[in-house]
Amino acid sequence: MMFQMLKKFFFISVFTSLIACNSKSKSMNLDSNSILVKEMITAVNKKDAHQYVKNFSEDVQIYLDSELKLSGRNSLQHNRDEHFKKYPNVRSEIQHLVEIDNKVIMHDKVWLNPSDKGRDIVEIFSFEDSKIFKVEVIQSKDFFN
Repeated sequence: MMFQMLKKFFFISVFTSLIACNSKSKSMNLDSNSILVKEMITAVNKKDAHQYVKNFSEDVQIYLDSELKLSGRNSLQHNRDEHFKKYPNVRSEIQHLVEIDNKVIMHDKVWLNPSDKGRDIVEIFSFEDSKIFKVEVIQSKDFFN
């Protein structure tokens, strides 16, 4: 009986410590690159391509499955303009956000239209001088088909 109580106490202590660490790391990210990524998602939900690209470097490179898909902020803005026209009801919601050094890793859920079940996307944003210079996108191959 005493062993079970100690075991429960141990698990509760570890769980509480993990929650406290998680809360601390989230508050530490308030003045970091994570905010810039959050602004980008706000721009997606507003369908504002100009706001979307404002935190990207002029020569940003976007990769999908390790293949270069877009190069340059102007190309990215044109791509987002076209995307918002094609999917006027698109919306995105951040599921997880982790910041490590100059990278922000985001797992978000994207709905292209109101009847869409939503799809998961993982993006790794690399920053230099407070600008995104590289994005690596992981998503299902049939996402936009």
